[in-house]
Amino acid sequence: MFLTDIYGAVPGLTTSRETYEAEFRWGSQFQGVFSGAIIDAATIDPGNTPTFELRPGLLLGQVTATGTYKNYSPTNTDGSEVASAVLVEALRTQNFDGTTSPRFYALLVGGPVQAAKLLGLDLHARQCMDKFIFDDIAGIPGNHWFEYKRFNTKTANYSIVATDNFTHFDNTGAGAEVDLTLPAIANGYQFTFRCTAAQILKALSLETGNLVGTTNVQTSVSGTAIGAGFTVYSGYENGTLKWFVENISSTTQTLTFA
Repeated sequence: MFLTDIYGAVPGLTTSRETYEAEFRWGSQFQGVFSGAIIDAATIDPGNTPTFELRPGLLLGQVTATGTYKNYSPTNTDGSEVASAVLVEALRTQNFDGTTSPRFYALLVGGPVQAAKLLGLDLHARQCMDKFIFDDIAGIPGNHWFEYKRFNTKTANYSIVATDNFTHFDNTGAGAEVDLTLPAIANGYQFTFRCTAAQILKALSLETGNLVGTTNVQTSVSGTAIGAGFTVYSGYENGTLKWFVENISSTTQTLTFA
């Protein structure tokens, strides 16, 4: 059984336990899209004391491996680095015996929100929250001018998956070449690669001969020196899906195609 920590309290005024003045929605309180979800036991509210007491308005991201939600942080690497929901009710993850347990409650997954009252909101989170309408910046959903959902460092070879779409990859700390294999081509992918170590950072197509570089039938592109960078995105060339490459190097680097 989960009880509040004021159950059985002596009648009368006591110290405030939690505040609810910062209503984060705007418009009708019933506006928005809600979904029942499991909040991970490891979820914390970094701006609250104690952190296991979660406040309404806390931004959450979905953990890829489990489907549960936990507090959003752009430095996470488990899926919760993509802000996708807002906690609508105060919850605590710690039981009175000191253990933590997951919780089940409705989350706001789309609709109008007040930016100033969301907990953990940053410009990166805005970009991810394309199902939400903010009360500032003329109510524009998300920030679509910003390309990236997440930033990811790779020091070993890796096969990119569909959920990595709009990821910025770098090779900080790599001691050798890092090969990143693109997913099976489909329309609408975009990935960016940036050399932050003086090692080869390469993107390879699963299919041969569908990457547009110095010719239309190449299979890989790579940079070597720090500052070299390129974006690879998919689209149609005369009815055929291709990977297109843009050189976005911060220095005068030449990309290598094969």
